[in-house]
Amino acid sequence: MALGEREPVDAAVAAGRYDPAVRDAHGYESISVAGSRYAADMAVEAARLAIARSGADPADIGVFVHAYVDEQGPDGVAEPASYIQGMAHDGRARALGLRQGCNGAIASLEVGAMYVSAGGVAVLTSADKYAADGDRYRDDQGCVPADGATALVLGRGDGVARLLSTEIVGDGRFSTLRPLDPGEFEDRREFRTAQRRRVVSMMRTMTEAKRDCVRAALADAGIAAGDVRHWLLPYNGRFMVDREFCAEFGIEDDAMTWDLGRTVGHLSGGDPVVGLNHLLETRAATAGDRVVMLGDSTGFAFGCAVLEVVAEPAWQAGG
Repeated sequence: MALGEREPVDAAVAAGRYDPAVRDAHGYESISVAGSRYAADMAVEAARLAIARSGADPADIGVFVHAYVDEQGPDGVAEPASYIQGMAHDGRARALGLRQGCNGAIASLEVGAMYVSAGGVAVLTSADKYAADGDRYRDDQGCVPADGATALVLGRGDGVARLLSTEIVGDGRFSTLRPLDPGEFEDRREFRTAQRRRVVSMMRTMTEAKRDCVRAALADAGIAAGDVRHWLLPYNGRFMVDREFCAEFGIEDDAMTWDLGRTVGHLSGGDPVVGLNHLLETRAATAGDRVVMLGDSTGFAFGCAVLEVVAEPAWQAGG
């Protein structure tokens, strides 16, 4: 992975950019900020590192799948996936761009696995960087967006983890939802009632889809929720954690990697990959451990991948 420098959120609070009540609710300590680096260049760095660690023969790499949300750079680059493939790989390969919001990394795992099932090797990257003309602390009073890139190499040979299953559940019924106009209602009470009715319906749909996604992935992997040691949830902030969802699947706080997430921020689709890298580098995940990676995106799409750790990595943190 390739991350920016950690920017303490207290500095943003002191500058009046970040509401202290929101900070306290979400629990972030610092955010990864990349400065002048382009998102696509961070993805190149992450891909090179992942390829080197994997030991894969570059000649066997047949596809790069790049998941992203925002502008990637550098200036003049029209297709970031091709740019990343060309800069990280000395040869020819397919280059596919994938845009599924914050479910991008999980979606790329599913796409990559389809290719690998035919015998190839896939490099899966994700990257995003917050727009320079915005303010990450003011523009979204929920999660704080972060800058960084991730990469995985997926193949049929030896590795540190085995992919057991993936599942994507999409429900686009709310993708065109627009804010209600208070002027269309007789009074404020009627407006708020209609707004609440629509939000409740949307939230119920999201919850059901997310649960169905996890249930299907676990069933396909042939395991139960109790067999999972590590749950890699998006780093959306503590206030956004669905406690009912966690209770249903028996997810305790110490099974998540929030201690890392609170120092990084929300990396769009890359959060679960950062969490997996952390588990492997710190040796918190050992052979035999089952790991669940989760992603979700507004619109909505929910993704779940189930892995089993099979070996300790030969590489160390940062190497």
